[in-house]
Amino acid sequence: MAPRWDCVCVGLSTVDVLALIRQRLREDEKIPAQRVLVDGGGPAGTAACAAARYGAKTAVFSFIGQDLWRDFVRGGFRSFGVATRFLQVRAGMATPVSMIAVNRDTAARTIFWNNQGAGRQKIDLARLIRQGILDTRCLHHDGHLMDLSIKLAASARKRGILNSYDCGSVKPGWEKLAALTDIFIASHQFARQLRTPAPRLIAGLRRRFGGQVAVTAGEKGFYYHDADQDRIVLVPQRKTSALDTTGCGDVFHGAFLAHYLKRRSFPDALRFAQAAAGAKTRALGGRAGLLGRGIFHSIAGAYMKWRI
Repeated sequence: MAPRWDCVCVGLSTVDVLALIRQRLREDEKIPAQRVLVDGGGPAGTAACAAARYGAKTAVFSFIGQDLWRDFVRGGFRSFGVATRFLQVRAGMATPVSMIAVNRDTAARTIFWNNQGAGRQKIDLARLIRQGILDTRCLHHDGHLMDLSIKLAASARKRGILNSYDCGSVKPGWEKLAALTDIFIASHQFARQLRTPAPRLIAGLRRRFGGQVAVTAGEKGFYYHDADQDRIVLVPQRKTSALDTTGCGDVFHGAFLAHYLKRRSFPDALRFAQAAAGAKTRALGGRAGLLGRGIFHSIAGAYMKWRI
């Protein structure tokens, strides 16, 4: 019997309040915004929406508050077809909210955020498993719920379930989760924190943990290990007219998983994800950038150029 979901995303979900401005932030000053947008966000939350947008059956595990944002968060997931049966609503906890200033001219962002103690929340793991969180082909972790992710990843590995890890930064426990991971995609921030160039980092991670490894490099593109040629390859990012890079990395992971779970080609899925993330930069907001119909044409065009 086929699993109920293609992917369950485990980690942080936020509410993003974005302001599009045309000048640098300065203290003790009122700055006019060209546009203000309230959107869903968070690495696991947006990855789940992106994966669902590109055809994966997806569910999300995250903690939110019993507050005025509860229905907004739930409704946002459901609008993408993401199952919310594992979404944990906690009394006494505030839903994580990010405040994001986006520079209209440079697409640079300034982000103020707090996870509201989501990583310290407790859950009955055995009950969670009985509820079916492992009825999936893949678990995707963003590391914000590290203790839970390590336990779930260990259980998933015993069942032959794929573990994917979006390693955005160095967090306590990252090595334990990496050791249980089949697909490890790190950010350039993670590489900087370890003071290791991406090619050397990939080689070291493969020796230590095995599995498929890539490192995103922002505007430069991404690095990955090419198994056929047994070498590290840089795939440059195509130039786009970027408006906002919020959520690009999260969209990258969701698009990657949706493609990879269909075809099991690591480089192919990475390139599809790169095209999806690049297309998202043309719109304000991480998830809102996925809603426009034109994004499909943008991704299809970039992806087909690569394949040709």
